[in-house]
Amino acid sequence: MKKHWTAADMPSQTGRTWLVTGATSGIGLEAARAASKAGATLVLAVRNVAKGEAVGRSLPGPSTVVELDLGSLASVRRAAEATPQVDVLVNNAGRVTTRRQETEDGFECLLGTNALGPFAYTNLVADKVSDRVVIVGSDSHRTGVLDFDDPHFVHRKWTTSAAYAQSKLADMVWGLALSRRLPRVDVQLCHPGWAGTGISNVTGDDRLDRLVTGANRLLGQPAWRGALPTLFAATQDLPRCSYSGPDSWFGQRGYPTLVGRTWAASDPALATRWWEFAAAATATDLA
Repeated sequence: MKKHWTAADMPSQTGRTWLVTGATSGIGLEAARAASKAGATLVLAVRNVAKGEAVGRSLPGPSTVVELDLGSLASVRRAAEATPQVDVLVNNAGRVTTRRQETEDGFECLLGTNALGPFAYTNLVADKVSDRVVIVGSDSHRTGVLDFDDPHFVHRKWTTSAAYAQSKLADMVWGLALSRRLPRVDVQLCHPGWAGTGISNVTGDDRLDRLVTGANRLLGQPAWRGALPTLFAATQDLPRCSYSGPDSWFGQRGYPTLVGRTWAASDPALATRWWEFAAAATATDLA
């Protein structure tokens, strides 16, 4: 395995189709650009169709846009029907909020958008994916707790960090369960480290958001480098359900490599319990 792997080390993607959710900014945009440069046809699954079309026009290769709002199961189902056959599905889209919100289906917003929506969408398009599913997680999963008695923070105290960490632990165990239930497809997990993307600018205070952006630029890494673990997970020959992330500065910066995860994120019993919960919540499952 190359020590300092970059997008230049990707094999040609000519003749292959990638679908990237949340491809209008940040990690998703950079992953789409790199895949297109490597020859892939792109399907951009995005909430804002106009922005998706603008991104598509900027790519060097062909692309199409599918409207997808992961906070709406109705939108997820419409998008699944419109999704073409793809080789690689990159579940990248995510959200952070500073106060508790609910999706239109009554889910706590971060769990609904970051975990339940992608779970449902992947189930619905699984037959259209021929090669690989990549789930973009976060090392925030290390502090996450899946509370099945109160998953939507109705009774327990909601905080951004607790809700986000729960949603990302859900993504980790979802990947574990998906890998077992979909053996014909290679499922891979990854995280970008500390990357300067818009997902962290959610305070609602322009001055504070500018401070966050400045800290990201100083301490983090640019979005194109944060996308490297996604590209690595999507194209390299790795053990099933590996977890890829940056190799330096406590796993927050650097070049992609295989990294460790928590015991909870590796627990098959927890993965099974999450799958059963998510399948019931979204009324989707694999045949």
